[in-house]
Amino acid sequence: MGRARSFRALAGLVLLAAASTVAARADDLRQQSGPYTITLQLPQAGLFAGEEMEIEFKVQKPDGSPLPWGRIRGVVDMPSMPSMPPFDEIAHREDVVGVFGVHPTFPHGGDYRLCLTVLPPEVQPIGDPRPSDSFTFEFPLTVWDSAASPTRESRKIKPYALDVVATPRHPIAGEPVELELRVRMATSLELREVTDFDVLHERLMHLFVVSQDLSDFAHEHPEPAGPGLFRLTHRFARPGRYRLFADVAPRDAGAQVLDATLVVGPAAGTGAAAPVPAPARTPAPKTRVAWTLPEGGMIAGRTLVVNANLTDEKGRPVRDLEPWLGAIGHLLLVTRDGETFAHSHPDDREPGVGKDGRIPFLVRLPRAGPYKGWLQFQRRGKVETLEVTLDATPYSAPR
Repeated sequence: MGRARSFRALAGLVLLAAASTVAARADDLRQQSGPYTITLQLPQAGLFAGEEMEIEFKVQKPDGSPLPWGRIRGVVDMPSMPSMPPFDEIAHREDVVGVFGVHPTFPHGGDYRLCLTVLPPEVQPIGDPRPSDSFTFEFPLTVWDSAASPTRESRKIKPYALDVVATPRHPIAGEPVELELRVRMATSLELREVTDFDVLHERLMHLFVVSQDLSDFAHEHPEPAGPGLFRLTHRFARPGRYRLFADVAPRDAGAQVLDATLVVGPAAGTGAAAPVPAPARTPAPKTRVAWTLPEGGMIAGRTLVVNANLTDEKGRPVRDLEPWLGAIGHLLLVTRDGETFAHSHPDDREPGVGKDGRIPFLVRLPRAGPYKGWLQFQRRGKVETLEVTLDATPYSAPR
């Protein structure tokens, strides 16, 4: 029954994506700026997160003929998340004269923006003068979540991968483990390391360590230790299977979420089936959170505003929130099976974010079902972490 509901939800997303694409083509996705006209040519099925997508566009001169030359810059960003590093690429020429293309990868679904700028020539050709000004075109892009993609997982083109090497090779619970994390270009034959990164919320890498049962969580920041290499010393509290989610931004490629799995064994002498002592109980947090959900609840596959309302131990609104890692708060959410990860940030477009303890988060849950998460924020120089539970209902396309 659950699988049937999931299938209907995914089918609804795919149908909606196709309908959006058809509507977009009816409008021709055409814009004019200066002497040029650009027409987008989106993929037939739509745009999806988690895989490399190709966006082609046709550039025409005033007389309608195709532009045979051109240096065109393509930038993809998310207006609702101005702190997210953009994708930035000089478009390549396709086999058809006047048609160019870019290959962005979207970290998650949502409403994006594509800015195309026809740049002036670096050298003016003699006898064939060309415009010396830049002309920019802006197109909104609707991107659907990876779960709605019609492409089988094994056939998706994912440009980046995360390799994790642990020392010792078989980590033991409670013992320090050195983790080496390499970000690689998955589409290169030799799996070359990525050597240059953009800063993402004040760090080059954010690493989220989550146990399979979602009882253990850590937000770490490995240090760069060489080309494409990061290092971190970590202690895993208990044995078991852990998911590692790395939030990085390879230079000009935009934000990327990469994941890997690590198995941690029991301490010597305890045995694989022996009970493991529970970690020391942490004091109950003094800060409390109440959530204000959007009307209609949390719907999978939609970007929604969820308000976290923080109060102190006496029930008063928290008024001493401090920026931490480039934001007034961070919200990490993981599906119960540990397979799907969502990293949400406040809506900085809204004035007074954090005032009186209210943080409006832009949340997009890619799959229906229960999520567990962690809300992180800073007060008086100390980072606090509160556990969160949310349930996402399936998206149903309008009839």
